[in-house]
Parts: sequence; structure tokens; C-alpha cells
Amino acid sequence: MTTFLLLAVLLGLLALVLRWAFGNDRRAVPDYTGDDFGLLREVAEEPTAEAAQALAGRLRAAGIRATVVSRGGAHRLMVFPADLAEARLLLRR
Repeated sequence: MTTFLLLAVLLGLLALVLRWAFGNDRRAVPDYTGDDFGLLREVAEEPTAEAAQALAGRLRAAGIRATVVSRGGAHRLMVFPADLAEARLLLRR
């Protein structure tokens, strides 16, 4: 009887420790709107895909990683935050 009680107490303690260690589900809620692009930030928005691709080509030629995202008729030029300031300067020229 005492062996069973000791085993039950140990399993209960193990369950509490595991719940404490792995029980917090802090994962981000998925974005179902399509407006969250993770680390990418918008540097420009163009009305046509050709204009956005031309600007992306200018950025890529300067060594800046860029991508074009099309949503709702607008074409967004996206870059990483570390490249945002340099990309804005390059696109102003």
C-alpha cells in the first residue's frame, strides 16, 4: 500500500514539473488576414507588378534582399529590417 502511495505521489510531482516546464503555450497566433509577413517590412507600394519588380531589381543590384508581395491590387516591396533604411535611401534616388 505504501509503495502504491509513494508511486502516486512521485507521478503527481512529475506531472506538476512537466506542466510547469512545458505547459505555457506562448506560440504566436497564426495570422489568417495575410498582412503579417514576419520579419519583412514594407519599403514601397506600387500599383503595378512591373514597377514593383523594377524597384526590387534595383535593390537586389545593390545587394539588398527584396521580395514583392501582391495583395488586393497593390504590390508591396518588402525587405528585412536591417536593410530598411538603406533601401529607402536607394529608392529615393
